[in-house]
Amino acid sequence: MELVEQLRKDGTEKGLCRLWQMKLRGNLDTEALVKLYIKGIDFCICEDYPTLDFLRTHFKGNSEPYGVYIDEDPILANKADLVLNGACRGMLEYDGYSVSRLYVRHTSEIAVNVSDHAVLTIDLFDQTKVHLSVVGDDASVILNVYGSTPQIDFVDGEKPNCVIVNYNNKTTY
Repeated sequence: MELVEQLRKDGTEKGLCRLWQMKLRGNLDTEALVKLYIKGIDFCICEDYPTLDFLRTHFKGNSEPYGVYIDEDPILANKADLVLNGACRGMLEYDGYSVSRLYVRHTSEIAVNVSDHAVLTIDLFDQTKVHLSVVGDDASVILNVYGSTPQIDFVDGEKPNCVIVNYNNKTTY
């Protein structure tokens, strides 16, 4: 079965709405599929769709240029809209006037440096860990923690004033 057909079938079984089923038609390349994944990330995370094994089999090694990493160790600066799946170990930096969203899943562990006027929102799930360093008071970081197992390590010791941590009483959106 073709990749797009399999994604549509699996999504439909997990409750993917008709509008999104229609988006999964035709001969979509990896870039288009990754854009759909990020745009519909709330459904994908809630329903574990596609599964980590599916991502490893069909996307690992191809999706990274578009912002979806699977078991990789990215070192990136000012990259918008990143999804780290599996066991990623990365070093991310945000500075200047960059604005980004970061989704950290499974057992990923990352170090993040934020400075200047950068605005970063990080959603943490599963057994993830983030080491966060914020330089200056002009940057803004929002951490949305889902479940009780994600860990936050403030590299400088205490939570900076420009960081907001939202603990959610559920494991996903």
